[in-house]
Amino acid sequence: MHALFVTIDGGGNLPPALLLAREITRRGGTARFLGHATQRAAIERAGFHFLPYTRGREYDSAAPRSTASGLWQMTGVFADRGIGRDAVAAARREPTDVVVVDCLLWGALEETNAAGLPVAQLVHTLWDYFVRNTAGPVGWVGRVHGAHPPRAMRTPSLSLVTVRPDFEITPDAVRPAAVRHVGVLWQDPPVEARPDTARPRVLVSLSTASFPGQQRALQHSLDALAGLPVEVVATTGPSIDPADLRVPRNAVVHRHLDHGEVLPRTSLVIGHGGHGTTMRALTHGVPVLVLPMHPLLDQPAIGRAVVRHGAGRVLSKRARPAPIRAAVEALLADGPERAGAAHLGREIRTQDGATQAVDLLASHQWESVRV
Repeated sequence: MHALFVTIDGGGNLPPALLLAREITRRGGTARFLGHATQRAAIERAGFHFLPYTRGREYDSAAPRSTASGLWQMTGVFADRGIGRDAVAAARREPTDVVVVDCLLWGALEETNAAGLPVAQLVHTLWDYFVRNTAGPVGWVGRVHGAHPPRAMRTPSLSLVTVRPDFEITPDAVRPAAVRHVGVLWQDPPVEARPDTARPRVLVSLSTASFPGQQRALQHSLDALAGLPVEVVATTGPSIDPADLRVPRNAVVHRHLDHGEVLPRTSLVIGHGGHGTTMRALTHGVPVLVLPMHPLLDQPAIGRAVVRHGAGRVLSKRARPAPIRAAVEALLADGPERAGAAHLGREIRTQDGATQAVDLLASHQWESVRV
């Protein structure tokens, strides 16, 4: 199988694409990526050929933006048909059996399907969220940019959803036959966390993308953990300078750190509700305290799903240190959330979603011929 991945600098959307590409190449196929210049390093570090957009507009998810300007710029990239034209050209330059397009790229989905390419949509978080999202404010702004988000999402004959069905907003809903939930993709070796019970480790990570109020939420989390008998590991990503934070004695702050290096010995994750970070923690059976960073993104719904499964709690990103501290102490105790997270972890570790996803790509009967 020769696959072309069409992606966007959106933070947690890239790892699922890299994991699918890794499984394709493990089976003897090839994978190459078309994306934003800011993604080059991560993609090439993973061992894949990278092609930058030439017609599509540039985008840096770590750049600071207000809520309003962020929504306008982000949806402009989602709707950008120049990305789609780049994808069509790239697919025709080399043998391509499938074009895997990020579900955020409405313009690219419409352009590649209109060109008759074999297109699979990669849905890296809740399908229900994206359906509601395209019918709400984000979708409305996308229409102003010239896209038709609901139509774009339903055009591909195969949509791979890297989510457990029971994490969906409406778990028992009937969805189109093209929508296939493949489950969680393993970013790390699937092992149960074995933390140090004498000095628990708390990982704090509030997204690599930039959100209003993010630094304040991170500071409040560090202040809440100060003085507790825990080891704190925090990551800021490119959007926050660690030098701008007050770091307590029991904490170490990294700009970049692979969570896989610390999760197997971690007791609790404080995160923003991104699907990737949340599922990475739960794969190890680690409970999560969710502080959603943006009301229009999937993060609040992910937080509600975590609570519904009894695997963690949710607080506002404006929460002061005292309620964060109280939630941390409760989640570090040997209570129901720890048991809920452990149960979910055992289930997630039974099957890697990447295996099922590539099986579906390999067996799917495409309506168009190989390019």
